[in-house]
Amino acid sequence: MFRQRLRLWFRVEGDKRYLSHHDMMRLWERALRRAGLPLRMSQGFNPHLKMSLVEPRSVGIASEAEILEFELADWVNPEAVLGKLRRQVPAGMRIDSLDLLRPTDKARPVAVVYVARLETPCVDLEERIARLLAQSEAPVVRRRPKADKHLNARPFIEQLEATDGGSVRMVLVTGPKGTARPDEILRLLGLDDEAVARADVHRREIRLRRAPPSNKPTA
Repeated sequence: MFRQRLRLWFRVEGDKRYLSHHDMMRLWERALRRAGLPLRMSQGFNPHLKMSLVEPRSVGIASEAEILEFELADWVNPEAVLGKLRRQVPAGMRIDSLDLLRPTDKARPVAVVYVARLETPCVDLEERIARLLAQSEAPVVRRRPKADKHLNARPFIEQLEATDGGSVRMVLVTGPKGTARPDEILRLLGLDDEAVARADVHRREIRLRRAPPSNKPTA
């Protein structure tokens, strides 16, 4: 069965940052259908679109690096796909580019870059960052209805620094073992709940693992 696999890079800003993962999936499903593309569906009694959001962001985070991967059941010129989809996205979202993938390619994120702008400057921010980076453990508790989850966030912190404007730039490792969230890092720096809630967090980049080279011979 024919498969055309595509990777869409887009941005989320304004009020759209408050859409949940479920709502964002529904938005893209509607956009893909309205674009009139030959969408590839899953098999079984409850077929659904072959699409996924890579490394879904937390609600409230604006992003310059969002990834949607989806499949078509017939060939369509990628430039035509890009044009059709750009006409369907609402205000607060912007499509940057579209990559044509091999049928077996799948995005594997290894790190995510965030910048958190603090509403009130933290005069000892660099000292707080230095103390956190010097620790071997950074305990975080995630509240769950049935049982809280305890994790050590320190292994997920690849880089952490204060910018010239007083923001916090963080590079967080992600993978099969999970990741840490920006709000958790801000709390580990000693910010209270109000300061964390008022922080303006942007996702700047998703770093992907390079795909292995194809073993197919070239003509």
